Amino acid sequence: MLMVESFLRDSEGNFIPVDQATPPVPDPDYVEGALEFTVNEVEILSLAHWDYIDQLWSYIINMLEELRVLHSASTRFPDQPIELKFSRKGKLGILVQSAVGGVTCSAMVREGDLMAALRDSGVKFFQCMESLVPESADFHASELARLLVNCER
Repeated sequence: MLMVESFLRDSEGNFIPVDQATPPVPDPDYVEGALEFTVNEVEILSLAHWDYIDQLWSYIINMLEELRVLHSASTRFPDQPIELKFSRKGKLGILVQSAVGGVTCSAMVREGDLMAALRDSGVKFFQCMESLVPESADFHASELARLLVNCER
């Protein structure tokens, strides 16, 4: 089982699924939110790991670009001491890991399943962001295109 879902943080600190959020976004230059990322019932990321969600999605796309040519890719969150890492393990698939404050959570997933989940969740995120932050619609459209290219296998 693999679940990736994006949430936006409202001005009161509540997390709302991106497809249920309504404008205006509290600060369109620094869009706060979180990813819930669960692999085989292991919580890799949760709402407690919130940050600048639009930047985080861009960092994840960078990871997918790296993973196309290398055996592993990692990123740190934009403004939190959190690391996310994908490591190819031969034909076994991808080891997905997060490291937060010395605690590492990890689980294996088939590469195709990971790409499909990131593609589906990312498409939803960027399409919603185009209407929620219209002044950044071109950026969100370009990131969506980059995501789709890098989720092809």
